[in-house]
Amino acid sequence: MMETINQEPAGPGNNGPVKSGEISRHLMLKIVFIGLVFFVLMIPKLMIVGLMEERKSTAESARREVMEKWSTDQVVRGPVLMVPMRETVTDKEGKNPAVVQTLQYFLPQELTIAGQLTPRDRFRSIYKVVVYESELRISGTFALPSPEVLQVSGETEWSKAELSIGLSDLRGISNMVELVWNGEKHTFLPGMDDPVIGTGGISLSLPLDPATSFPATFECILHLKGSHSLHFSPLGETTTVTLSSAWNDPGFTGSFLPVNHTVDAGGFTADWKILHFNRNFPQTWKGDKYKIGGADFGVELVTLADHYQKNIRSAKYGILVIVLVFISFFLSEVISGERIHPVQYALVGFALLLFYLLLLSLSEHLGFNIAYLIASVAVLTMVFAYSGSFLKKRINSLMLTAVLAASFIFIFVLLQMETYALVTGSVVLFFILGMIMYLTRKINWYNE
Repeated sequence: MMETINQEPAGPGNNGPVKSGEISRHLMLKIVFIGLVFFVLMIPKLMIVGLMEERKSTAESARREVMEKWSTDQVVRGPVLMVPMRETVTDKEGKNPAVVQTLQYFLPQELTIAGQLTPRDRFRSIYKVVVYESELRISGTFALPSPEVLQVSGETEWSKAELSIGLSDLRGISNMVELVWNGEKHTFLPGMDDPVIGTGGISLSLPLDPATSFPATFECILHLKGSHSLHFSPLGETTTVTLSSAWNDPGFTGSFLPVNHTVDAGGFTADWKILHFNRNFPQTWKGDKYKIGGADFGVELVTLADHYQKNIRSAKYGILVIVLVFISFFLSEVISGERIHPVQYALVGFALLLFYLLLLSLSEHLGFNIAYLIASVAVLTMVFAYSGSFLKKRINSLMLTAVLAASFIFIFVLLQMETYALVTGSVVLFFILGMIMYLTRKINWYNE
């Protein structure tokens, strides 16, 4: 029986006719070496991802430091009218009467908040932090509930009434806060510690006469600085909140979503309308029976996939890029007969890893998109020049570089997507695998 003979082109270690079995063993050995090179490249790849996580953690620490100095997330709860009352209580047997003092809480009948958020950029070293300034116009009405609703069993001291607004971070107040109550001006003072409203805020003494002070209208303007988010509590029988900002990446969070909202390149506007039926506390009660913090709602100034997140995501796709490039090199060997040494595979792989290091360092100063362009062009030029030195046909080098360029473009497009990234990536990978199957369908891997 005659054994099949195959003639390979001259090359390193190729001095004449080679038997088909030797060619098959050569291909299997080459696949093993390529696999070893790939797994060796995973070590520096993991180190680069770790560096990205470290830089992201450093940036987050800088962000928290700026927020602590500027003002943190803000929650506005109020205004709430608090009136002390004295009542006589007895034990279970109706004996040992004692006079105790408690607070009775009254919430507004109508509460309207119109706010404008202005984003501001602050820097800590090379790290940019987005904070905001806001102007909140708070207005509404208070109505005295009927005696049946009040269910007062003691003496209400209306002359000692106080009006309070709970704020999560008093450092954010940037102007004096004045209240206009039934046409009269009152000035808030700092300090408020109440288990129902919160541990921080502003308040004022507001002596009232239930016979003449109600119904009452109020209005105040609050200039408030904060970071990341702004939330409110729905304290009115009807609470209406309108917010607008030049920030175009809002995240609506909390217990209620806006009834209407628009988001475009120029910013966002959002409107909330909440009824007292939608929350789990009444308009008036006494003592600390209810807490009003569980119904907060508002907006966050979200940074969608900042450059550190995009760097980490792109590095996770690095395995895919290396696999596609290695497959392209291997198929070029099989189809054209040109030999590529495992060391050359390794050097090209290290060039691909260098892309992610360049991307990280440049994006901290230039932004992600420009850094991606510069790093891609640099690595593509390096790979094209290097592959041209060992591939005899220039067209092979061009095609391999084109595969790498297409991989970079594909990854960049995926990074810009939020909703459809997974389905787009899955479909494209399906077609890539189908194309590889089509191109290799007539290759006789056993050379028989």
